[in-house]
Amino acid sequence: MILLKVDDKTFGKSKITYDVVDKENGQVIISGKCMDFTIVSDKYYELKEQYGSSNVKLVLK
Repeated sequence: MILLKVDDKTFGKSKITYDVVDKENGQVIISGKCMDFTIVSDKYYELKEQYGSSNVKLVLK
């Protein structure tokens, strides 16, 4: 299971931070910052294509 964790406290204030984490071992695969949520959305759909729809979840933290 792959989790896309997004810090939603920063929407509209500063850069949005996100982490792509392997839920089974807690390892961070990718970490990043962006100014627009559409980039996070694109990353989510990219991960769904790569790992399968049922193996990816978006988590707001």
